[in-house]
Amino acid sequence: MRRNILLLYLLLCCSMISAQNGKEYSIAILGDKYIHDTDSILNRLQSEIKSVVAQEAKVVFKEQYFLLNELNKEKAKQNYEKAIQANDVDLILSFGSINNFVIAQSNNFPKPVVLFGVINDDFIEFPEGQKSSKIENLTYILTPQSYQKDLSEFREMYPYKKVGIIVDQYLSEIYPVEETLGKILKDSNADFKLISLSSVDDLSSELDDVDAVYLSGGQFYSEEDQQRMINMINDRKLPSYTSMDQRFSDFGILFNSQPVNELDQFFRRIALTIEAAVMGKKLSELPIYLDFESKLLLNIETSFKIEFPLKYSFLIRTNIVGSAQNIPFQKKYYLDDVVYQLLESNLSLKASKYDVDLAKKDVKLANSEYLPNLSSSLTGSHIDPDLAKASNGSNPEFSTSGNISLEQVLFSEQASANIKIQKELEQASQENYNATEKDAILDAGITFYNALIAKANFLINDENLRVTRKNFEIAKQNYSVGQTGKSDVLRWRSELALATQNIVNAYTNYVQTIHALNQVLNNPIDFKIDIAHALVDEEAVDQFDYKGLIQLIDDPILRSKLLNFLEQVAIENAHELKSLQFNISASERSAKLYQRSKFLPTVALQGAYNHTFTRDGEGSSYPTGFTAPPDGYYNVGVQLSLPLFNKNQRNINRQKSLIQQDQLKLQKENTESIIRQNVNDIVYSILNLYTNIELSNLTTKTAKESLDLMQISYLNGAVSITSLIDAQQAYFQAQQQQASAGYNFYLSLLQMERILSYYFFLNPDEENQNFIQNLQNYLISNNQ
Repeated sequence: MRRNILLLYLLLCCSMISAQNGKEYSIAILGDKYIHDTDSILNRLQSEIKSVVAQEAKVVFKEQYFLLNELNKEKAKQNYEKAIQANDVDLILSFGSINNFVIAQSNNFPKPVVLFGVINDDFIEFPEGQKSSKIENLTYILTPQSYQKDLSEFREMYPYKKVGIIVDQYLSEIYPVEETLGKILKDSNADFKLISLSSVDDLSSELDDVDAVYLSGGQFYSEEDQQRMINMINDRKLPSYTSMDQRFSDFGILFNSQPVNELDQFFRRIALTIEAAVMGKKLSELPIYLDFESKLLLNIETSFKIEFPLKYSFLIRTNIVGSAQNIPFQKKYYLDDVVYQLLESNLSLKASKYDVDLAKKDVKLANSEYLPNLSSSLTGSHIDPDLAKASNGSNPEFSTSGNISLEQVLFSEQASANIKIQKELEQASQENYNATEKDAILDAGITFYNALIAKANFLINDENLRVTRKNFEIAKQNYSVGQTGKSDVLRWRSELALATQNIVNAYTNYVQTIHALNQVLNNPIDFKIDIAHALVDEEAVDQFDYKGLIQLIDDPILRSKLLNFLEQVAIENAHELKSLQFNISASERSAKLYQRSKFLPTVALQGAYNHTFTRDGEGSSYPTGFTAPPDGYYNVGVQLSLPLFNKNQRNINRQKSLIQQDQLKLQKENTESIIRQNVNDIVYSILNLYTNIELSNLTTKTAKESLDLMQISYLNGAVSITSLIDAQQAYFQAQQQQASAGYNFYLSLLQMERILSYYFFLNPDEENQNFIQNLQNYLISNNQ
């Protein structure tokens, strides 16, 4: 008997549910204007409403009651009247500023009406503490969005002095926008300019006297016009802010305040409100405010483009959108661009070049010892008259005379040796400069690759910050449904703070490396440049075939032959060894000088011409019987000089020269040994780094797959927060190792080229092919 009663009860319940599900409830939807994603949003909304209300009634949306007013108040009134008068409409769901304005003017509401958002909270005033509409058949769903909140947050991000506030013209015609804004900004020490737009073409001239822009209009413009509008703002380097659609961030708005999980929250609240109406609850008593958590979006590309003075402390509050890689620049550099500009503009190299010029002048100075030495003099004299009288005409009281003398060295062992020594030293100076130049190229390459690694780390930390924020939002979502505890949220908040600090540090380090590169290139320190490596960043063709080199290094038999060849090339090309050899030659010639100078005299030709212009006063004439000398006369002679004993300095200087030779020869031998060691070290380093590249690529790929799986598992509550954090850290560490391995590999190749004193990218293809051909010939000829 009990069993039959229970069965009857279940049948009755099923009948009641079936009867309820059979109830049809029709909803009219009023909107302002169609936008590109209206259909998808409407489908999601209808699906959510049907899902929530399914237990109470069958909700229908008839196509003839989806009514748009096209931003026309009269059309909005007609649409509202049509929905009110329709017998097959049970509830009106209204969106848009025009609809909400028109409907809010009504005194009574014969059918349930739900007015949803879109209009800012600043234009609707309720008594303090009122949380429902208190109007029969009417309820609002109001979000915390408002001009006051947005402008306050914007001013915190950027202390504007006069902000241009862009609104749609139709909105300013029906709402007291300017009056409301005046009240909001009254105590902010900031002025504003209301820009009421009916066309994007009107915007450009309105931006002349503002230092920031708050965008609250243009929602119904085409995407092309919205993009044009944002471009006009950014081209003037004006900070911008909006709380409209998230796609404005994609168009380049600087700041965009958006609700977290916006549509899901909105759709669920609308569905629950309609469910209450279906169940007969009074709309006048339903809550009108919808609270949600906002996220502030920062377009990192725009911040770079407009040179926005971003406070790093604000990064913790922002979600970065846009590609951090698209940093604006005035010039883009590859390694060869860096080197060519270095050789042309580097101040240190220019200073070193003067050493060569000075050495050339020393050679000319040495050669000048064999040039004639011509001098002249003019003399006027007055002597004591008594002395002049007693001189019998040889020393007149007053006289003027002139002299021209010539001296020409015909042979000098010292001069000849000095010429030879200075030529050797000049060549040594040139080789020193060549070595300095190649060192500068390597140093510039190190600076360039350090900047590339810093840039890669910045981009990796940017991605890490985005992933951390995503995981933070997953944790909050799991916490809201009771899937995880609050400790996960707090842990991810801590991780978010750490990730933010890391990106700040990474960006600061990147900027410092760019400053260092600008200094090397003799650019202004703040000159905006971008850097890239063709083989790593752009996967260009490897003209030198580095993989072929790696195969040779990896082969134990060929490796030793390769090392021998590279040692020979490095020793043959080494500017340091060439400089030492020139110094050795100079020292040998110096020793010969001190040995030969004991036997070889210095031979010089001397000549002079003297002329007396005037003779006057006492003693100006010769006594009778004396022949007066001519007024002008000359003399010519040859001089030979041979120092017999020079305080033993010759012998001491010769011994010093011999000691210097021994010293230089030892330095040369030691340098050769160091070069051989450097060749071996760099070859093994290249092999190790290339292996690291292969391993790091595999590690990064595996770590990414692991992170993706962990995120899904964490979202579903299958793994702990520790596992996800470990997976994330493993992935980003692998990325950093991959970037470092790639750039360090090419840096090691550059270091090898410096050891060889042969930079492949600076030499024509013919010479590079000759180098490769010589290597192949060497490997073949030494194949036994």
